[in-house]
Amino acid sequence: MSEVSPRLPHYQHLYETLRRQLVKGIYETGSLLPSEKELQQTYKLTQPTVRQALSMLAEEGFIKKYQGKGSVVQPLPIGLGMLSIQPHHPNQMINEEDIRTEIIKKPQLMPFPEHFFFTPLNSSDLFYYLERLRRVNEEVIFYERLAFPAAEVSDFHKQKLENRSLFNVFRNRYNIIVKGGEEKVWATAAQAPLTKIMHIAENTPVLRLEKCIETNRPHFTIYSSLYACTDTYLLKGRF
Repeated sequence: MSEVSPRLPHYQHLYETLRRQLVKGIYETGSLLPSEKELQQTYKLTQPTVRQALSMLAEEGFIKKYQGKGSVVQPLPIGLGMLSIQPHHPNQMINEEDIRTEIIKKPQLMPFPEHFFFTPLNSSDLFYYLERLRRVNEEVIFYERLAFPAAEVSDFHKQKLENRSLFNVFRNRYNIIVKGGEEKVWATAAQAPLTKIMHIAENTPVLRLEKCIETNRPHFTIYSSLYACTDTYLLKGRF
């Protein structure tokens, strides 16, 4: 299991390995993953560890688990990094090409910015700060501000971020993998300048999500401040 950092717990290690294989298309949609017993033997893991990794894949929509049949590979989920989009109505479809990421403030170096709910212990370090929008068919789904330490990703400003998952960039370019963290969620009424950024009316109800995201690097924490409109689409994810 050498595809990801050995510092991860075994279940996360297996999850990351299988996830990469699924994204690469090694297992076709509708096919079966190796059985739990086969995964135990291949990766020398216990049954609870294998089941935990498979449950994570199922929660993210990569597989469906059927008793007596196994884990069936699903079409790759339409994703927002750690979040995925689901329409309110089952007959409403979303295609990957309908989703667009727009970087409205490119990554820039600065001291830790204000207006985040969570703050680092050492705010004197330099951080990368950026702002982005995610749209589906031109409808803004969320606006997000992000900050993270610059020391371990010194060339981040050179990365192409338009229409890409930020967390896949961290994963594939820097081998930085999300492990968990803390979040606060509440409803609020949109005010300027948020109304202009998201193209919504004043006092429109929006969901605010503040996250302190831990990774496999002990000194690399990602801070996120996100505002979402959920009138048309649901946001689903594991955190």
